Amino acid sequence: MSVGPEIPLKPAEEARSALARLRVQLAPLLGDAPAKRLKAHADGSLYVEATVSAAVLAWLIDTVLVDGAAIGLGVLTAARSSDPYAPAGGAVVALLLLVILPLLYGWCYRDGRALGALLAGTRLVRMSDGGRIGLPKAGWAMLIRTLFLPFIFWAALEGTGDVGQVRTSIDENATIRLRNAGHARIGPADGVRTE
Repeated sequence: MSVGPEIPLKPAEEARSALARLRVQLAPLLGDAPAKRLKAHADGSLYVEATVSAAVLAWLIDTVLVDGAAIGLGVLTAARSSDPYAPAGGAVVALLLLVILPLLYGWCYRDGRALGALLAGTRLVRMSDGGRIGLPKAGWAMLIRTLFLPFIFWAALEGTGDVGQVRTSIDENATIRLRNAGHARIGPADGVRTE
């Protein structure tokens, strides 16, 4: 028995409801844990978000590789020189390389899969549509990951500001299984209006 007229859901509520139904429906395909991480990009394309541990592992590998190389080369520069100002020169080299190496390494990351992401099974994609970050922004993304991400994590944990997100890490294998099963996008078939 109905109490009154049915109130139509807003598009955002429809999308959340449809995602909840899809999570239950796709649990046998993806597994319970990956199905709970099912999300939709702003354009409606579906993905499985990477676990926090996988995203942190990818970040840690890239950071140790890039920052370790920069600091190691700075120390090597200082150690190999007989100049009395060698420690200062080594520090300058290390500081310059802390900025230059992430930019160069980022070019390898243009498809969202640097060494850390490959080893952790993740891919960095744009939040808006799930597309690859591309060459122009890849260096910048890696610079943020290796130098600024610890500060961003700290700010987010402390609640000291809005940490805007334009990229996200996806679980590469689970997202591929999702798309191979024909679930690429959330839309009218899932009960969501596409006005």
